[in-house]
Amino acid sequence: APADLALAMSHVNSEPRGALGFATPARAFRAMLGEDAAALLDAYGVWDVPLGDLDLTPGLIERARAERGDAPLA
Repeated sequence: APADLALAMSHVNSEPRGALGFATPARAFRAMLGEDAAALLDAYGVWDVPLGDLDLTPGLIERARAERGDAPLA
């Protein structure tokens, strides 16, 4: 589902990376391409997840689906 993909992309792209000077991929993308990058991320529903809220575990999608009342993935 699009919401699941946006959630996963948001979490993965909000983790700081040493190779990017400890910036997040999303922030580095915005820094390089400005408003075009921001518009693209917005179109895909990708947002910055605060570091303390990052969840890179396999259960991220299932917990989010349960909170939304969606059926589990098969």
